[in-house]
Amino acid sequence: MTSSLLAITSLAVVVLLIYKFLVYPTCVSPLSKIPAAHLTASWSPLWILWIRYTRGEVQTIHEAHRKFGPLVRLGPNEVSINCVDGGLRTVYAGAFDKPFFYDQFRNYGISNMFSTKESKPHAARKRLLSHVYSKSFIQSSPDLYDATRIILHHRLLPSLDSVATQGLSLEALGLNYAVTMDFVSSYLFGLSRENNFIQDVEMRKRFLSWHFKRSEHAFWYQEIPRVTQWLQRIGVHLVPRWVDTANANIQSYVLHLCRAAEQSIKAASDHDDEKAHGTRPVVYSQLTDALKRAPVKAEGQKGGGGAEADELPVASEMLDHLIAGMDTSAITLTYLLWEMSRHAELQASVRKEVCRLSPSLAIGNDSGVPSARSLDALPLLHAVVMETLRLHCPIPGSQPRQTPSKPTSIVGSPPLPGGVRVSAQAYSLHRNENVFSDAEAWVPQRWLDAHTQTKEEMARWFWAFGSGGRMCVGSNFAMQELKYVTAAVYTNFTTTVVDDTGIEQEDGYTTGPRGNQLTLKFTRA
Repeated sequence: MTSSLLAITSLAVVVLLIYKFLVYPTCVSPLSKIPAAHLTASWSPLWILWIRYTRGEVQTIHEAHRKFGPLVRLGPNEVSINCVDGGLRTVYAGAFDKPFFYDQFRNYGISNMFSTKESKPHAARKRLLSHVYSKSFIQSSPDLYDATRIILHHRLLPSLDSVATQGLSLEALGLNYAVTMDFVSSYLFGLSRENNFIQDVEMRKRFLSWHFKRSEHAFWYQEIPRVTQWLQRIGVHLVPRWVDTANANIQSYVLHLCRAAEQSIKAASDHDDEKAHGTRPVVYSQLTDALKRAPVKAEGQKGGGGAEADELPVASEMLDHLIAGMDTSAITLTYLLWEMSRHAELQASVRKEVCRLSPSLAIGNDSGVPSARSLDALPLLHAVVMETLRLHCPIPGSQPRQTPSKPTSIVGSPPLPGGVRVSAQAYSLHRNENVFSDAEAWVPQRWLDAHTQTKEEMARWFWAFGSGGRMCVGSNFAMQELKYVTAAVYTNFTTTVVDDTGIEQEDGYTTGPRGNQLTLKFTRA
């Protein structure tokens, strides 16, 4: 009797397990109506985890959409979308919160605007900073204008001129990281000698070494953070300890910049002369002032007050802006220079356009730089930047969200239960042949010659900065920075490719060239 009862119980448990983990996800779940990207995707997440671990996610998902359409199942509880109506406009409008994937973007153990998962706390955080990232503010900021003038005329152009005069070639990717680091750090913390990556090559190499080390093992915290943390507690480190060291070094560096910015604000107040201490730390000042007026507690922030308790949430925010602004713009600028270096006629056309700017960006004319509004009015320059962001988007990978508790339909699916991971990727959106003809080709002219209706459709599918309430807060800053640097380079130089080995973009979330280099020759125009 006892053995029979045990056998029946065991059989029932087996049947329940088979139903829960095989029959239900494969045949009963609302997701079962969605085409699966792989034979095992309906009942096991191992396939997509392996694809991500081996860095093949972007291409694999892209091929799945080409085969199955705008809605594809990637796992038992995960789907990918590749359309605007019913897709982006539903998922990224605000009701779909972020999943645990974004916990990896915390700094000092404290959440920031980008890593905040729920929409309402994110919106509260964003309101603190959206003003200083608005297009009108950025274009009229005297501090950013002064920083731009110094970075271009006193750092970048002299460095390029020195290389050109000696007839040397230049590794452009590292320099582009230096340029974008100087731009974004000047806006965050104010321009000073401490953030001069263009001329301080050793400092640049040291920081980039830390940066690349910390991003090499992102998979573990992105996809299986609980397992990773549990194994770490028992002494098994899936993420090497030198990654923790690199993180600690970067966090220490940014905390130092925050404290220096705070001191510069106090010194400027004491002497009533901010310019004596460099440009103003615009973003840092805005955030600290806003938090004093209306404190917003960040997830992970400890109570009890104290200097460190107050400064770490600010430092977490500043570090996120610094890395995001440096990384994405450096990658974009690298691919822009690569494409331009292969199109001599287009270089000449861009040069003709930017040489009409006043004041001129020519070397030696360091009295000022043209206004941001005048750069924004140059159609070919704008087209070059847009097309580079389309074809070589620095964040080509998936931007995950999760379905709300109320069952919701996406892309014509049955209502999906809460907690389903849903994502879109710019790589696939930007390669829709019905919107971007000859999508694999770099054709800036498409943004100039298309009819109004086609341009509007391209703008709807353009997703380099995301969309909705969580769209990249720094998009206006990035566009302005890219245009200034491009205009400065091609006012003064022609560029040609010396070595573009490994220029193909890596597969992943934020990715640059596989070879981690691009060597160009700069010649005075």
